[in-house]
Amino acid sequence: MTFFSPTLFYFYTMNMKDIATREDLLFLMQQFYDKLLSDDEINFFFTKITDTDQHLSHHFEVLATFWEQSLFMKGGYTNNMFQIHKEVHQKKSFTKAHFDIWLHHFYATIDAHFKGKIAEQMKTNALSMATVMQIKL
Repeated sequence: MTFFSPTLFYFYTMNMKDIATREDLLFLMQQFYDKLLSDDEINFFFTKITDTDQHLSHHFEVLATFWEQSLFMKGGYTNNMFQIHKEVHQKKSFTKAHFDIWLHHFYATIDAHFKGKIAEQMKTNALSMATVMQIKL
């Protein structure tokens, strides 16, 4: 039996911290990829089209560097994010539904663990990237 307490939910969400560190970003990527890899509508991009699931620790480090640059202007990300996804798209086309699923899991992961200006900025940046990618691919 699941018990939902509005008071406990309010307390939990009001005491959530904002994204502030690389460790926060690594945690988010781990939680996010747990969702992606569990979703049969999208997981094949990470398990069959690419071998991302075989080197998740390295992938999380790259993603954390990307998000540090995007959110905290730390620099260090040197890959071409668009080119990487274009190569995947050439193997198996991304559809609008794939982008919607990706964004849904991304937002849900952030909202479950963080609250604040940087968390909202991360969701905005993700939506912008997904929109541009859909247009360009």
